[in-house]
Parts: sequence; C-alpha cells; structure tokens
Amino acid sequence: MMNHRITLMRREVGKDSAGQPVTDWVDVATVWAHVLFQSGAEVLRANADVAVKRASIRIRARKDIDASWRVRYSGGEYDINSALPDVDRSFMFLVAESAK
Repeated sequence: MMNHRITLMRREVGKDSAGQPVTDWVDVATVWAHVLFQSGAEVLRANADVAVKRASIRIRARKDIDASWRVRYSGGEYDINSALPDVDRSFMFLVAESAK
C-alpha cells in the first residue's frame, strides 16, 4: 500500500549573479510511495557521531531516476543509493540513506 507522499529531487547546475557555478536541488515530482525504514545506526564520520537512517522506498516505475537523485520525506532528505526495478517493472525500489 502506497500511502506516503515523497518528493523526488535532482541536482541542477546553474550560475549565480556573479557568474559562478552553483549546484542546487530542484523538485521534480511528488509521488505516492511505501516507505520502510530498514535500520538506524550511529557511526563515526569525520570524527563526529552521525545518525544514519536507511530506507527502502517503493514507487511506481519511472525511467528518469538514478543514484544521483534525492528524496524528501517527512521533513528529511535521503540520498538515493540505487534505483532497482521490480520483477514486472511496474514498480521500483529506491534504496536511500540519510546522514544527519
């Protein structure tokens, strides 16, 4: 059952007023999803404790999503590690991770 709303985001490169390159996240689509949190862990990154959340997100299949995209869900942003098609290719699973 897909009962959560997520926003798919991709990185877009542009230029600021001084002509310098800038990278920003832009919203592509808001879709229905089924979000399952696989695990949570605290790890040491760059000499600081960081809480890491891992999620499996099931959405209807799309051809434009890849591992460079991001998902916004429930106030958090999650980097997509992989976008895997379902067996019949009508759905796909996004394996995502958030570090805060």
